[in-house]
Amino acid sequence: MAPSLRGCPIVGFYNEANQDYEEHNKQINISNGKWELTDSTVPYGFVDLNANIWFATYIDDEENEREYLCTEGYIWDHAFPEAKRIITKGNNHSMELDEDTCDAFWTRDDIGRPQFFIINEAFFSKLCILGENNEPCFEGSQITKFSLVIDENFQ
Repeated sequence: MAPSLRGCPIVGFYNEANQDYEEHNKQINISNGKWELTDSTVPYGFVDLNANIWFATYIDDEENEREYLCTEGYIWDHAFPEAKRIITKGNNHSMELDEDTCDAFWTRDDIGRPQFFIINEAFFSKLCILGENNEPCFEGSQITKFSLVIDENFQ
C-alpha cells in the first residue's frame, strides 16, 4: 500500500461559512431524469512521486501509542489561501482507497455488528483534508506542517 501514496492528490472541501474543511463530500447531480453521485472535493496539493514514506509512532490521547504510515506532500497555499490553515493549524485527515484494488473485510461481533475494518491490500486514491469536527480515518491522523524547508519558488 505505501508506495501507492506517491502521486496521490490531497483533496478537500472548504466550507466558506464555517471557515473549515468538511469531509469526503459528494453531491447528487440530476439530469434528464438520471442521477449521478459526483465528488465535490478539489485538489489542494499532492504527494510527490519521490516523497519519503515511513512509519512513525505517536501518542494519542496522552496514553495510547499508535504507529502511523507517514509521507510528505505539497499544499498549494498560494493558489488556495484557505489552505494556509493546514500549514498553520493542521487538520484532521482521512484517506480514500481505490475500490478496484481493495482487498478488505469487516470483522463482526457476536451479534453481527461491524467492529474493525481489516485491509489486506489496497492502493490509495486520495488523501482527504477533514475539518476539526470530522473524525479522521485513524484516531489522531492529521495533515500538519513538520520540520521541512518550504520552497518559496514552488507554486
